[in-house]
Amino acid sequence: MRVLKLSIIALTVMLISFNSLAGDANEFEGKYQVGNTTCTVKPIKMAFEVRWAKGKGFMVFFFDRETEDGKYIFVSDEKGDGRDRFEFDNKQFASGKFVRSDGKVFLVRKIPSETRKGEQ
Repeated sequence: MRVLKLSIIALTVMLISFNSLAGDANEFEGKYQVGNTTCTVKPIKMAFEVRWAKGKGFMVFFFDRETEDGKYIFVSDEKGDGRDRFEFDNKQFASGKFVRSDGKVFLVRKIPSETRKGEQ
């Protein structure tokens, strides 16, 4: 019985920790300029759906970690040749870089929603 109680406590702590982290991670959404193209990011369950303007379908990204210097890293599913990743400068997710699995790097900036409304 004691082991069950400790397991429940550990699970509760993990869920609370994940929920507080997911609250920050949910700001990773909207439209982003990535190099000379754009993508749209939408939270889905415990991941993020990324749809590229110059592509078909979507990619799934997951929160990976916060670095010691405060950068937030999101990685794609394994693609056979590695993973793509977004590396944001901070938890505002407004700027950073996108590192493709082949090592090519693109600057990233969030496109403000007011600008997007004018496009429709």
